Amino acid sequence: MHAETLAPHRRISSQAISLEKASAILDKYLTDSTVHAHLHPDALITPSGTDFSAQSGPTGGVVLHNLHRVAAGLKGDYLEPEPTPEPEGANQARDSSALNGVNGQAKEAAAVTEEWQEMSEFEREEGMVEVGEVGNRSNFVQEGGEAPELETSVGAAGEGKKKRRKDEEDKLDKAARKKAKKAKDKEFRAQKEKARAEQSA
Repeated sequence: MHAETLAPHRRISSQAISLEKASAILDKYLTDSTVHAHLHPDALITPSGTDFSAQSGPTGGVVLHNLHRVAAGLKGDYLEPEPTPEPEGANQARDSSALNGVNGQAKEAAAVTEEWQEMSEFEREEGMVEVGEVGNRSNFVQEGGEAPELETSVGAAGEGKKKRRKDEEDKLDKAARKKAKKAKDKEFRAQKEKARAEQSA
């Protein structure tokens, strides 16, 4: 069996010291903490060394703030107690009691919300929605009507006619291109069938 060895340790006994001595030690610590970041409880350890916290800086965070108050108390100064934030549970309890309503208004509101009706049902009952979201629709051109002429800016009536003429020409060109493509495809298929017939023979 191996004998168990304990990790090296040093026992530090607590000794009672006077208020003056405690005040001097604490003052020295607080003055050194403004220069040396490693004395801050919220110091950041980086590859280049210890740095002050980004939030508190050399002045320190909550712990050092409380130590300053302790140092002032050791010197005999009286500081007013600071207001402590209420726990989150207390805030929620207070908020819920306010929501419930002391005089019963919340109960009335709850009764009203139970009587609410879905908006789609309400609109259907009121006849607000006929077809789709905006009512009946029609497409005048699809129903046999003529397409209205495009109005152009004042003094550009000739340009509007040119534009319509160009659109008509583009339609004719498009139809001619389609015809040419169909003819070319038909000719290509015929050549392909002829080549197959020659190979099989």
